[in-house]
Amino acid sequence: MRIATAAGALAIGIAATPAFAESAEDITVKIRGLGQFDVADYLQSGIARFLPAANGPDLSSGANFRRAYIGVQGNAFSVWSYNLNFDFGGSGGTEKDGHIQSAYIQYDGLAPFTFRIGAYPPPAGLEDSTSPQDTLFLERTAPSDILRNTAAGDGRDAASIIYASERFFGAISFTGGKVGDGVTFDEQQALVGRVSGVAYRDADTNIVLSGSITHVLRGAESAAGPGSPRLLTLSAAPELTVDATGTKLVSTGALDAGTATEWGAETGGNWKSLYAQAGYFGYRIDPRTAARNLAFHGWYAQASWVLTGERRRYNKSTAAFASPKPEKNATLENGGMGAWELAARYSDLDLDDRAGIAGAAAPAGGVRGGEQKIWTIGLNWYPDSVFKFMFDYQHVDVSRLGNATPFANVGQQFNALSARAQISF
Repeated sequence: MRIATAAGALAIGIAATPAFAESAEDITVKIRGLGQFDVADYLQSGIARFLPAANGPDLSSGANFRRAYIGVQGNAFSVWSYNLNFDFGGSGGTEKDGHIQSAYIQYDGLAPFTFRIGAYPPPAGLEDSTSPQDTLFLERTAPSDILRNTAAGDGRDAASIIYASERFFGAISFTGGKVGDGVTFDEQQALVGRVSGVAYRDADTNIVLSGSITHVLRGAESAAGPGSPRLLTLSAAPELTVDATGTKLVSTGALDAGTATEWGAETGGNWKSLYAQAGYFGYRIDPRTAARNLAFHGWYAQASWVLTGERRRYNKSTAAFASPKPEKNATLENGGMGAWELAARYSDLDLDDRAGIAGAAAPAGGVRGGEQKIWTIGLNWYPDSVFKFMFDYQHVDVSRLGNATPFANVGQQFNALSARAQISF
């Protein structure tokens, strides 16, 4: 439906995404939404209940809205675009009050270059740039999340220069703190960069190479005055965030970091209905009060097969891949099945550095962050382009040395079952 008036040049369009405009060429507004309702059951062993509270003796099974986005985006006067998006969901097993997920303005008048400023997730990698409604599993991989969360991620104050063409993508961002951060006396300052290129393309294939680097110029100061600690923590949940305690089973703890540098090398591609993606990451922290640097690493590999023949689609504006679009929607009238996708993933995140041996104190300057290995298999159903249902099974293996007896090892193994119902428009 479209309504226009001669005097005010007011136009209203109603489609899958409603649009409102002063005129066809001036300002457009699109209403966007994403809802993700997750349920999960953590199948821990009886031994786990004897672990210290910080190491997840009883992860909280249950349900929560992982994301509940509502926002608007659009264009203005042919050369500007904007995005205002609020989230009422939560990543720690409980929902939060509404907060800014993305709020930016962007100048598009020098395409393929764009210039963006505000609060938003700056481009920080292939897995990071995959839209949350298009991920293969309920959560992104833990190794890529470490790089994403250090100086990027949702609600990050940033200014970016982005280049996006058919075969090449590049972005450099200067970032600060996050919307909703606690009080600091000087915000973190960092540079986040990503380059990506289509290495090969034909009618059935897209192969993409991606490289990322993050450099924290200075950490956020936690107190007033010279010499204030600049604390940085690397930590990750077990690729599932329904647990209401928000427990991170691997963590370096708070480190007083002078600077930090993280990098990632990733590749992804499809051949017809088959898709594969992998990445390796390195994380280096330069402590202000230690004589040596700390080094950690992680990697992942994942793949999927769309059983009904559709394929994952390459998005040049993000240099990442999007969900398959069903050739035939699932309805009783036409007998369609939608699209069905089978997926598998393995990830390994190692946050140990000179951890020492079990039963003894950690060596001087050592970090017992732990190592987390996760196998995941998933089944995704896309009945149409609006709804999505996901079913995941995980096997989690955490190895981590404790700092005191009798907890020489505070790791554990467990399985988890989870599911998601999603709507996006």
